[in-house]
Amino acid sequence: MFKKPASIRTRLLLWIGLPFAGLALLALASSYLLLTRQINATFDDMLLNAAQRLERRIHTLNGELHINMHYFSVSTLGSRGEGKIFYRIREAGGAMIAGFPGLGDPPGPLSEPLFYDVAYAGNDLRAVALTFPFNRSQRHTTIEVIVAESKEARYTLANDFMFTLGGLMALTGILAISLALFAIYRALAPLKAVRQALRRRSPNDLQPLDESVPKEIHPLTVSINHLMQRIRRSIESTQQLNADVSHQLRTPISELRALTEMSLKTAQEPGTRANLLEMQRISEHASHTVQQLLKYAKTRSELFDDTQLEVVDLAELCCEACAQTATSVYQKGQELSFDQPQASANVLGDPIMLLWMVINLIENASVHAGGEAPYQGSIDIALACEGRRVILTVSDSGTGVDDARLARLTERFYRDNPHTPGSGLGLAIVEQIATAHAATLTLGNLPTGGFIARVAFAAL
Repeated sequence: MFKKPASIRTRLLLWIGLPFAGLALLALASSYLLLTRQINATFDDMLLNAAQRLERRIHTLNGELHINMHYFSVSTLGSRGEGKIFYRIREAGGAMIAGFPGLGDPPGPLSEPLFYDVAYAGNDLRAVALTFPFNRSQRHTTIEVIVAESKEARYTLANDFMFTLGGLMALTGILAISLALFAIYRALAPLKAVRQALRRRSPNDLQPLDESVPKEIHPLTVSINHLMQRIRRSIESTQQLNADVSHQLRTPISELRALTEMSLKTAQEPGTRANLLEMQRISEHASHTVQQLLKYAKTRSELFDDTQLEVVDLAELCCEACAQTATSVYQKGQELSFDQPQASANVLGDPIMLLWMVINLIENASVHAGGEAPYQGSIDIALACEGRRVILTVSDSGTGVDDARLARLTERFYRDNPHTPGSGLGLAIVEQIATAHAATLTLGNLPTGGFIARVAFAAL
């Protein structure tokens, strides 16, 4: 299954966010290690200070060792007073003086204060053990002091610091991501401008893009402009080829028609004249088909340059189309009428192509309106202004078209009436011209009988 590639914005966010998140986690881990080390060192100093203070509390009474705990404050060891204190005071190798006898012995010699971890009464403790000399009734002895504190206060203080630090880093991360999003948005703005400029263009606008963009995007716009130049040259080559093909085909066909007409004047045999008449019909059909093919090629939407459009008066254009087709229409015994609008009927378009469109609609009605029989009715052309639209209609009072075949009338080389001459390109050309001018072509049958072609343009 095809996977949609990630956008540049997503990639930039990943490349910025992932290293930032990694660095943040590394900073948190480092901070936790350094913080716990500092907290442990601070609490160990407090624990040692408490143990050393006990030395001043020991005294002798009637030859016995006693300790005055009235002034011993244990709350100084806990950050919020939640720590538990255990202690043991005894003569080295002798009897207990005070404290908890079950408190574990230190793991090594006490030549200097010794810190160690110990468990007692279901508590994880941090303990310090030390010894100091003491004079007892003119006798020197050694006192061993062990003070232990539960680790809750250490954990609580470390967690509070880490929670605060984590919150600050999260807030900093959100701010950094917001700034990164804003920076990415601003950095990608020129790409968005290029995209919108291309999207607003019609498919036929091949003018170069503005190259006043950041240097990182400049190669892209240069490449797009070079592509447009190649497309323009390709279109011009295609148009030139169409003109050359049309010229090369029309010349021999015209010569063939002239030779056939000259031969008809001198030919007397019925068989020869029949053959010459058929040749004349075929050459006329070929000439008409070549002209229609050339028009079809020129009206292709991808070859249409909408930058060269001009204001066209559809009323004057319809009058010219009527003038050019009136002779052939009247020779067939048909009538031609044009209902001019009261308001202006100006549109933006190519006058030559629009003239081809109206002529094709008139000729289509003239040739095909009668079905199998020659049409003898009227061909009506009308212009109307409906809001911001100019509506051109060409209708007849003929046999109409079966509704099931209406959608196929604009197909290339499709002929609904095979009994009449034609190339099957007339309405296809009309549709292409309408599409190139952003107009809407509608084909249908009249309720009273007959066929109607309706083209809706945007009015100026």
